Amino acid sequence: MTSEERHEARYRRRKRKRQMKRWMRSQAVGTLEEVFNYRDMFYWGKKCCNGVRWKQSTQNFELHLLSGTAKRRRLILEGKWKPRKCAHFTLHERGKIRPIDAPHIEDRQIHKLENNKVLSPLYAPSMIYDNGASQKGKGLHWHFKRLKKQLSWHYRRYGREGAVFLLDLKGFFPNANRSLIYQRHKKFIMDDRLRALADLIVTESPCTAPGRGMPLGVEPSQQEMVFLPSDIDNFIKCQLGIHCVGHYMDDYYIILQDVEELKRIARIIIKRFEMAGIMVNKRKCKIIPLTKPFRFCKARFTLTETGKIKVNGCRDGVKRARRKLKLFHRQFLEGKRTLQEIDQFMESQTAYYRTFDDHGRLLRLRRMHYAIFNKYREAAPLKMAG
Repeated sequence: MTSEERHEARYRRRKRKRQMKRWMRSQAVGTLEEVFNYRDMFYWGKKCCNGVRWKQSTQNFELHLLSGTAKRRRLILEGKWKPRKCAHFTLHERGKIRPIDAPHIEDRQIHKLENNKVLSPLYAPSMIYDNGASQKGKGLHWHFKRLKKQLSWHYRRYGREGAVFLLDLKGFFPNANRSLIYQRHKKFIMDDRLRALADLIVTESPCTAPGRGMPLGVEPSQQEMVFLPSDIDNFIKCQLGIHCVGHYMDDYYIILQDVEELKRIARIIIKRFEMAGIMVNKRKCKIIPLTKPFRFCKARFTLTETGKIKVNGCRDGVKRARRKLKLFHRQFLEGKRTLQEIDQFMESQTAYYRTFDDHGRLLRLRRMHYAIFNKYREAAPLKMAG
């Protein structure tokens, strides 16, 4: 047997083993009847109400949750369920316009159950550890800690030698290729009826172009998009053997000690994304030496000469907070806002900047808050006494 034949035999054995593991995970998930049982549907229906019980639609949904769950379960098992039309609205967040499609709470019950009992158990084992978005036990600040740990690992071996490659995907949700999602359903969801339901949720989701785009606001679309670049993630981690790599949704970073090698790898990765039908925003892709600060997900990371890693929050956030305090002052004088509401705003700002190395920024912001509003607190007891 030649070396090529041995390589092919090993590849076939590994492929067969991976297929067997996928089949076992799919069997553990169960059939459509087992996944959408009444008990679990009722449990996740209750979960949908948390935080939004002030809405009339939520109150009506919870009032008829017993009978409504039985009705929706019957429609799903008979193959007659179809999601309702989403409520579309637009958010203007920090200069960026985000179109949001919010599903009806009855559909959220189905989406939440599918996401937690089907998509997450089947997708999570194939994701890399450094994929921190929309994962249980992870999140943005977990990812910041993970990046600090990777920077420390790099510094212990190479010092500040090397650079970080920052990559951004263009229109990650609006430009998603749905055919890739359908192929993934066929690969991971072995039960035909479960797969048909997962395909239906994707097909009925509103999109900007035919066959492309996943909506912001629909829970299964978050899980689908988190897993979408997993093949490229595993290529970077396993085949290229890069230790310091990670991504949060559509923002990637790769740290390497050899800058020329990093440039070569950057070209390979961008080509891989383009071949997979995932658009890359080349204008935002950049290679920054580790001797200089770099930004990842609105946070500023600085690796000092001593190996200390400083993480600063968004600088523009302080400017916005100062402008808001001046606006709140005018609204307070007009009687449109209370001191309690302004204090709540300051608590939110304090909670954000305490997680970073931003003691100076927070101190200046609190001094400004004190200088503007403390005189009104001192006058309030005197007014009551008079």
